[in-house]
Amino acid sequence: MAFITIWRILAAALLCAQPETPYELYSIGAQLELDGKIMQAIEQYERARMLGPESPEIFTALANAYYKLGQFDAGIAVAVEGVERFPEDIDVCITAAVGYIGKGDVKSAIFYYERARERDPANRDTYFGLSVLYESSGALTQARHVLIDMPDTLKSADVYVRLGTLAGKEDDHATAIAYYHRAYNMDTTSIPALLGIGTAYDLQNIADSSIYYYEKSLQDDSLLLTVGKRLIELYADVEEYRKMASMAKRILVLDYNDGYIRRNLGYALYQMGMLEPALMEFLICVGLEPEDTYARFHAGRIYLETGAYDAALSEIKQAIAIDPDFVELWVYRGFIGIETEDFEAAQYAFTEAAYRGADVVQIYYLLGVVEEMKDQYEPAYFYYHKSLKSDPKNLATLEALAHLCDRVDKKGEAVRTFERIIEVDSVNATALNYVGYWFAERSEKLDYALELIDRALEQEPDNGFFIDSRGWAFYQMGRYEQARDDLERASELVEDAVIFEHLGDVYIKLKNTEKARAAYEKGLEFEPDNNILKRKLQSIGK
Repeated sequence: MAFITIWRILAAALLCAQPETPYELYSIGAQLELDGKIMQAIEQYERARMLGPESPEIFTALANAYYKLGQFDAGIAVAVEGVERFPEDIDVCITAAVGYIGKGDVKSAIFYYERARERDPANRDTYFGLSVLYESSGALTQARHVLIDMPDTLKSADVYVRLGTLAGKEDDHATAIAYYHRAYNMDTTSIPALLGIGTAYDLQNIADSSIYYYEKSLQDDSLLLTVGKRLIELYADVEEYRKMASMAKRILVLDYNDGYIRRNLGYALYQMGMLEPALMEFLICVGLEPEDTYARFHAGRIYLETGAYDAALSEIKQAIAIDPDFVELWVYRGFIGIETEDFEAAQYAFTEAAYRGADVVQIYYLLGVVEEMKDQYEPAYFYYHKSLKSDPKNLATLEALAHLCDRVDKKGEAVRTFERIIEVDSVNATALNYVGYWFAERSEKLDYALELIDRALEQEPDNGFFIDSRGWAFYQMGRYEQARDDLERASELVEDAVIFEHLGDVYIKLKNTEKARAAYEKGLEFEPDNNILKRKLQSIGK
């Protein structure tokens, strides 16, 4: 403070003495400039230039003063004169470039920065400035080469970070990563290097690597609101819901009212099966922003899954009132109708969803489900076929159609549909067993039937019905001991009249009448009106 006061006294004294030396005029101009009196400063700088044109600092100060007033042409004229007078001084070159930058003439600015680099190839700031200018003109490769040409003794971690950034902008992500790694090797505290590596992997959709480096960059909470948010999205992509929830909680400590983060926390908790705390997060979101349709949607979804149908309906209806074009809301309105057996409401909701752009494959399938639940099999059959017309390989619809055809005794179409399912999903155990049993029951293609059933059992080795199918295939092939082993095991796993009938038939072939009788009688316990079992019992003497 004392120094400033003395400086002001000296400046005042110099003014009163009407100084004549360039240095004194320059000093007064500098003080006036510090005081915000730019025009008066320019007057002093101009007098100094007239008296002492041999000083490059005067030209630099005068040009910069003109720039502060937005008088770029005047400032450039002074700087260019300085460049001509002092060709080896890089400061006046840079000052001329600054003026051209102010005018938006990047090409001329580059010219003077190049001259500065020629004059002093060891000036690190010149390389950086020139690189930025080339980048701003769209010449990314030249911007990179300026830094590559920098002497190695001048290259530091921030130079390699800058090189990585430029390489990334040219979509050369592998090179970018290499530069960022060099930066990190030079300075293991370089957060920009870690972020650069993470970003490069992120842009290549390599989630695991981007997550690793983003996590390393979070050495404190300063980047939570940026990097932390991106990590939440990546955790969701790779289904790392525990990490997703943990990161969301950290961010909410800094910003409790961030609805986006709170929704993500709710979603993570939902995926972890923590429905009550997930619901709480979504309801907080609704409290913070009543028109948050996504939060209402997820709240309604949880209410639906927990059987709170009235609450689910309330949330979904309110969300629809806010945004009727939110298609999933209509779909879930339909799900609520199915669960509450309000089939008319379900049909209306699914139709609205279709009108507003929902996937017609899904909608026709859902309309078929509604009709089937109403025991209206013909319209259900119609809707399933409409769905498959749009997507012949849709598994949900194929499975629904196959089971419907089996139920309404269209066995031939059922087996053909299950065969189509196997073409789409070669490990679909239900389809493999159905087709295998179909052929076994008819004693056709028995080797193929056995292969299909074995494939089903690879998926579900303890499925009693599948074991029964294989036992019956063995029976049809005349391999009665193997049939007996499978059917005895199946009868231990599942109590079913057909399985006990098959087991009795095998005992007959093995001439064990008593065990056959016991098996048929056991089957009648589950189906007392089964006339086939009654006839078989009569045929062996009861």
